[in-house]
Amino acid sequence: MKIALISDIHANVTALKAILRDIKNQGADRILSLGDQVNLGPCPRETLDLLSQEHVTCLAGNHERYVLEAMDGKSGYEGANFDLVRFTASQVTRNDLLLPETAVLGPVLFCHALPGKDSFPVYDPDRVQKLLPDCSFGHFSHIVCGHGHNPTQITFEGIQIDSIGSSGCMDAGIPGAAMYSMLWLYENGITVIQPRFVAYDVHEVMHQFIQKGLFESCPILSRIICQQMTDNLSVLVPFVALSNQLAKEAGVSHITPEIFERADERFDWADGLRSAEYWEKVIRELRSRSIDV
Repeated sequence: MKIALISDIHANVTALKAILRDIKNQGADRILSLGDQVNLGPCPRETLDLLSQEHVTCLAGNHERYVLEAMDGKSGYEGANFDLVRFTASQVTRNDLLLPETAVLGPVLFCHALPGKDSFPVYDPDRVQKLLPDCSFGHFSHIVCGHGHNPTQITFEGIQIDSIGSSGCMDAGIPGAAMYSMLWLYENGITVIQPRFVAYDVHEVMHQFIQKGLFESCPILSRIICQQMTDNLSVLVPFVALSNQLAKEAGVSHITPEIFERADERFDWADGLRSAEYWEKVIRELRSRSIDV
């Protein structure tokens, strides 16, 4: 059996379209998406509709949980750092996000991070080695998951965990390239996983953030995600860490828009541009390509 594996699309429908075109050329028997289909990116509704149209089996990830919790009014989602969670919640329904946590094909268990632990740090081998002894996997010895935005493979006392990386926004990847994996599952139980990279139009992604009004309603957070989806380089974690530090110094309970603005001023952006300047540059670039903004 030949299985195409997608994970962590994060509402980057442009990357998803490129991946699905390549999958059709590869002739996969079925397609699995290992969670985090939505949130962060500008096109949650379009992403879910395309996955449904292509009969992709989708699993739940921690970002589906975040959106559901925000829908339910759970505390902790008040800060400016959750603007895109609230945007996603306005675009989708609860039923869209009520997904199974696991799938099983032959000897392989598929999930987002680990069964019952949708935020397990599969991206950090040192932490995994410390935490795995307290985990239970039943009779499964091979787990294939997402969650970590770059691929990792971890083996521990007969357990093999393959995290396939992010299809929509890698943390350190090839700019303008979407990633997925093909898994061959043989009758004797042997599995082979091959990563694949396909190019996609980063300018379309930029345009979608503008079309959706995200660059106006949450310009700093949208800049972080847009830049990650076009460059495949993450700055979200260090930026939020700086914002949390500034919020603590200011004595506020969550990250306010004002705190984000201070962080925007202080953050060491690789291109040297504050977020307003970044969006000005994006708009000029799109117009130079005759894209209406």
